[in-house]
Amino acid sequence: MWVVKFHGETYYVEHVDCDVSWSTKETPSNSHTKGSIKVKNVLLTIDDDNCARITNLTLIDKIRLRNQKLGITRIIFRYGDRFHAALKNNEFKHSPFKNVSGGCGTSWVVCDLLRKEEASFAALKYPNGFRIMSANEAYYKAYDAPGTYIDEDDYPDLDLDEDE
Repeated sequence: MWVVKFHGETYYVEHVDCDVSWSTKETPSNSHTKGSIKVKNVLLTIDDDNCARITNLTLIDKIRLRNQKLGITRIIFRYGDRFHAALKNNEFKHSPFKNVSGGCGTSWVVCDLLRKEEASFAALKYPNGFRIMSANEAYYKAYDAPGTYIDEDDYPDLDLDEDE
C-alpha cells in the first residue's frame, strides 16, 4: 500500500507508476515518514485496480481541471429527445454540440453545460435526459478534438446502449 498526497488530498493505492522526473525531500524529524518524493505540474490518475499513474499535465488537462472548478459539466444525451430540444432552444447555457453516430441508427450528442446550477436543475427537470461524463471516457476526450463529429468507429470498445 502506498500513500499519495495530491493537492491536499490523501489517497491509498496499491501501485504507483510515475512517468515524470521527481525530486526527494528528507524529513528526518517526522515520526511517520523519513522522506517523500515530490513532483510538479502533474496529473494523478487512479484506475479501477487502485493503481496510481502520475503523468505530465497537458494543456488539455489544465483546461479540463479549470472547467471542473468553474462547474462546467460534460454530458452525453440522445439526439432529438426532449432534453436536446431544450438545449437547442437555449433553456440551458451550453457549449457547441458534437454528434456521435451509434450503432443501429442511434445518435448521441456531447456538450458542456456551462453553469453548475443549471446542470443541477436540468438533472431534476430531465431525470433521464442526459448522463454526466467522466474525464476518463473516450467520448469525453474526443469532444476536445477538432471537428463537430465523433466517429464511433474510432472507439470500438464502447457501447452507449449498455445501460438501457
